Amino acid sequence: MSLLLGAAGLTALVGTRVNWTAKLQSDAGLPYVVLQRIDGARDYHMGGASGYVASRVQADVYAETYTASKKAARALIEATSGYRGGIFQGIFIDSERDLPAADAGEVTQLFRTSVDLIIHHTN
Repeated sequence: MSLLLGAAGLTALVGTRVNWTAKLQSDAGLPYVVLQRIDGARDYHMGGASGYVASRVQADVYAETYTASKKAARALIEATSGYRGGIFQGIFIDSERDLPAADAGEVTQLFRTSVDLIIHHTN
């Protein structure tokens, strides 16, 4: 998350409204990013766990307009695509899609762009 909060292009659009899994409060402002780890594959060798993990993280960008959602998603992609440093051996964009923002039983006028990141990291 600190990688995203340190990306000037992204924070210019979303500020500090980046959070893991939890929904932000409705008065938090727009646009915002919600991160969710979808899965992770751990690596092993003959001596046991190597400490390497490949995780899929879904980043959902919510905004009032389609254009705002796409701009923030593009800034997120720019900040993460090909990144390498610290515990990260590499971050790669797997997919990007536009989806309705409505959750089960909730009616909303928000736009959502979802970006899947494959993150290779140490445990």
